[in-house]
Amino acid sequence: MSAELSGPPQGKGRHPWDWYVEEHWVTHALASVVPLDRAVTYLDPCCGQLHIPEALAALGLPHVHGTDLFERAPDHRLFLGCHDFLGDQRHLLEASQRLSIIMNPPYSCQDGRRVRGLAEQFIRRALAIATDKVCAVLPLKWLGSAGRYQLFAQFPPAAIWILSERPSMPPGDAIAALGKAAFNNGKVDYMWVVWDAAAPPLLAADGTPPTAPISWIAPRQKTKKLRPKSAHAEIHLPLHAVSESS
Repeated sequence: MSAELSGPPQGKGRHPWDWYVEEHWVTHALASVVPLDRAVTYLDPCCGQLHIPEALAALGLPHVHGTDLFERAPDHRLFLGCHDFLGDQRHLLEASQRLSIIMNPPYSCQDGRRVRGLAEQFIRRALAIATDKVCAVLPLKWLGSAGRYQLFAQFPPAAIWILSERPSMPPGDAIAALGKAAFNNGKVDYMWVVWDAAAPPLLAADGTPPTAPISWIAPRQKTKKLRPKSAHAEIHLPLHAVSESS
């Protein structure tokens, strides 16, 4: 649900709930560089139209689900209903023995009002309940903030993967009207920030806060940029992308 960081939260064309939609290839790019265990349950707590769960299911991951504040795809087989991820009530899925959270969190706007640190709230909540990985797709400039320094010092990411190809993330309620132009010409740089409970943080030799390795995900080949006819089509990635539990 992330969007460009500049501009007023109530600006023309901005979705009041920061509902911005990534294509399936954005999640497949993550899976091409970060091993995902089939024995783990995967949750997207701000799933929108279930693009991230769909992309994960297409990789053959058997335990993939999504929740959201709203029913954007109420009849979808991967949708587990409405749930406020930041609210007081806990979803039953959060008690899974092994849980990873992969999401495109809202950044700064809820019900048309600016909410500072919204994406960080989602990440801190995810880190509090996930047993394996937390992966969030965010604008690259999200790294640069005095406030976020405290988050990274307390919870150093295991890796930061920059998407060399800029994804388009149109407002979810505008996709139908935009048609084929909805996912053309991405203008914002994005990254996947990954936390991994099994990967200890890199400690700096001089005692300063831990650091995180930064890498780049290569852009897709031109022949692979054609959108698949079916969102549920099976995707073939390198063998290390989806792993069996040891």
